[in-house]
Amino acid sequence: MNGYVVVDASLAIKWVLKELYSDEALSLASEWAAAATRPLAPCLLLVEATDVLHRRVLKGDITSAQARQLLAGLLDMGIEIRESPQIHLRALELAQELQMPAVYDTHYLALADIMECELWTADERFFNSVKEHQPRVSWIGEFEAGR
Repeated sequence: MNGYVVVDASLAIKWVLKELYSDEALSLASEWAAAATRPLAPCLLLVEATDVLHRRVLKGDITSAQARQLLAGLLDMGIEIRESPQIHLRALELAQELQMPAVYDTHYLALADIMECELWTADERFFNSVKEHQPRVSWIGEFEAGR
């Protein structure tokens, strides 16, 4: 590892919302902090996480005030947001190579490729669709603390 790791919104949201694999996601974040590994994400993460929180408000799971607090907490988690045209170009290439129906997930993978680091996700469907061709992608469901 080169001191960086890319996280997608499905993983990062587990740091602030109690969901399946939230405990593992928090343990992983603690391990990264102890190892001085810095989480990165494309700016898409902020849009996707905000959308998740908004949808939770609409469903009545949380209040608007809670959503704002949770988003502020996520913003304080130290995720370094990266944006460059190269991410979009590589995401498009990857989506086509992997025959993905959309490019959202490949933006995270593109950043991991560019940074030559791992990508961690909680999106099992995405993980299963790319794991054969993209060994840098890890799924939180397979995380073992202290590995």
